Formats: sequence, structure tokens, C-alpha cells
Amino acid sequence: MKIIYLIIGIISLGIGIVGVILPVLPTTPFMLLTSFCLLKSSDRLNDRFQRTKFYEEHVKSFKENRGMTMKAKMSILIPVSIMLLTMFVLIDSSIMRGIIVVLLTVKIIVFSRMKTIK
Repeated sequence: MKIIYLIIGIISLGIGIVGVILPVLPTTPFMLLTSFCLLKSSDRLNDRFQRTKFYEEHVKSFKENRGMTMKAKMSILIPVSIMLLTMFVLIDSSIMRGIIVVLLTVKIIVFSRMKTIK
């Protein structure tokens, strides 16, 4: 079972790192999944992950305080919203536009309910 957690942890770490570059992918959930999986697979790997810059920037405050700073929220919300709105304008498919509206709505609801820390 530890091998499965390790594989999932490595995959989610990779996706989280890509999410730092591409605003479409949410970084924090994948880093939280990485932390969980590495904790289950190996204490040594988990300790090593928790000392990384990615963990410090994207996971630590959320994990410790169960919330994000307003700056962190805006650094996620603004680029993702711009990208989704751009896709909404450029795509002619009504199904895809509906999916984009649902994504925007869910994103706004999740971030508005999330605790804002100082």
C-alpha cells in the first residue's frame, strides 16, 4: 500500500508543479494530496517535501490555518478567471460555455467560503 501512496504522491507533485506554471491547474489541492500521500508512504519523504519551497508557498499556510491569504486567493482567482472568460468568448460550443460557467461558479463559491487569513 505504501508503494501506491508513493506513486500517487509523485504524480500529484508533478501535476502541482505544472500547476504553478499553468493557471488552469490548481496547485494547492495537488500539493495537499502530495503531502498526504507522502505522509502515508514515508516519513522521510514527507519531511523532505515539507522543507521544499513549493510546500512553503502553496500548502503550509492552508494546512496549518485552513485558509489562504487574500494575496494567494487573488493570485489564483485572477489568472484563472481571465483564462476561463477568454475561453468563453473564443469557444462557439454552448456545451463548453456551460461547463465554463459551472467552473467559474464553483471556483467563486469555493474561494468565497474558504477562510481568509492575514
